[in-house]
Amino acid sequence: MQLLDHHLPPPALFALFSGMGSRRTPAKKTEAGDRRPGEARADRFFLHVRSVSADGFAHLFQFALVDDFGNVAVSVFVRGRSDVGGRDPFAEENDGPPPPIPAITWDQLEDALKPCRNGWIIAFGRVLHGSFLPEGIRSEIASLDCARARFTKVARRRGIHVGPADLSDVNDARRLIGLPPVRSSDAALRALGLRELWRWMDAVEEGL
Repeated sequence: MQLLDHHLPPPALFALFSGMGSRRTPAKKTEAGDRRPGEARADRFFLHVRSVSADGFAHLFQFALVDDFGNVAVSVFVRGRSDVGGRDPFAEENDGPPPPIPAITWDQLEDALKPCRNGWIIAFGRVLHGSFLPEGIRSEIASLDCARARFTKVARRRGIHVGPADLSDVNDARRLIGLPPVRSSDAALRALGLRELWRWMDAVEEGL
């Protein structure tokens, strides 16, 4: 199981979890039925967020967006403050060795995610992954949809049993339909795996 399932977001992100379900529906809503299910769309992106590490002072995440054509639109590492210890990891007295990989800070994340503005975002767990999006991005995307919820419906219509605890991540869904698991934890590769799963669901619904 990935670290994301075990670690809480930096304090600045707690408000995103509490407000996720109460936001108004965007005026520009993208519905899955707008076009043929199997047609690639320039405005559709697959999102995966993973927790990479946490040292008690800072938390390192990776955000990735893959477009509907299989291109990696965004893959960025982000360092945010951890609520453990109560100190600012970016203060001079807490300066330590640089992160082993180039990373931006949370206030730079919104700019990094510009490609998905006005887009249709799909995540395996709308709240789990979508709640990490900056407020400015969440207010400008056309739609944020849950691949887990769609998979549960499609799988059951195909006669595949899906239990309440069977879908902790996208690999669980892939295994249930015979797709190989994405063995890398890299967020971009997981997003590509989600895109493949979504296309499988498109093909199933086209055949119904």
